[in-house]
Amino acid sequence: MIKQSIFLTIVLAAGLALLYSKEPRSPDSTALDPGDRDTVIAVAKPMRTASCKSPDLLGSREATWLTYELARSGSGSIASSDYYTLNNGSVSQYDDLIREFSDSINWDWRLLASLIYQESGFRPDVVSGRGAYGLMQIMPVTARNFGVDIKASPENNIRAGILYINWLYSIFDTRISSEQERLYFILASYNAGPGHVLDAMRLAEKNGMDPQKWNGNVALWLLKKSEPEYYKDPVVRNGYFTGKESVKFVSEVLERFAHYKSSIPEEKNQLF
Repeated sequence: MIKQSIFLTIVLAAGLALLYSKEPRSPDSTALDPGDRDTVIAVAKPMRTASCKSPDLLGSREATWLTYELARSGSGSIASSDYYTLNNGSVSQYDDLIREFSDSINWDWRLLASLIYQESGFRPDVVSGRGAYGLMQIMPVTARNFGVDIKASPENNIRAGILYINWLYSIFDTRISSEQERLYFILASYNAGPGHVLDAMRLAEKNGMDPQKWNGNVALWLLKKSEPEYYKDPVVRNGYFTGKESVKFVSEVLERFAHYKSSIPEEKNQLF
């Protein structure tokens, strides 16, 4: 039922999607702003159905640089998380909803749970300083674009978040060939907005680095978008941005996901 409802909502949103480019200009992570018509997105994309073993996203040599950056910035929120130590095989009171919705994007439900914890700490009514609301911290403009009342229920809030993730996939599916790498970009864009991540990709390519790799490549250039030399570069279309929070966001979501996987064994293998 939930999958069918999501699909129907995506189809209804397709008309709205024609008004938006693949590169929103807003710094808000969930704002869909008008852009160039030659990069029109297709929100009504097929549900993600590929399936494979969850990759080891934290074990690469490239993660060394990111670990160093996080150590310097004092990342330590995972260890102090209320749900970091799991005693009963449950992450939150919303586990059943999270399991159902995660299937529609073919994510391991524990990854979606980690993202939701990062956004809201599983608090359904929390409001950010910028006005993002609920479990998945959805901006009101995003909710309007997808035709979802995010304040009606936790289920609706998660539904809007899933629609937004699908929209992000429509941007990066053709830009990042590796499914494993693509997840980094999706998570970063959920926090920063895809425009800033696309800027960092262009900066990486211009400066001889790999625009399709996150750790030590695009993540580095997202951090550099706070420096005038780089955010004023002609290839940058979305201006100034402090990327430290977004780089930490990606690492912490994946670190918590790894802990959830080790704490709650799962028989079914999703893409992530």
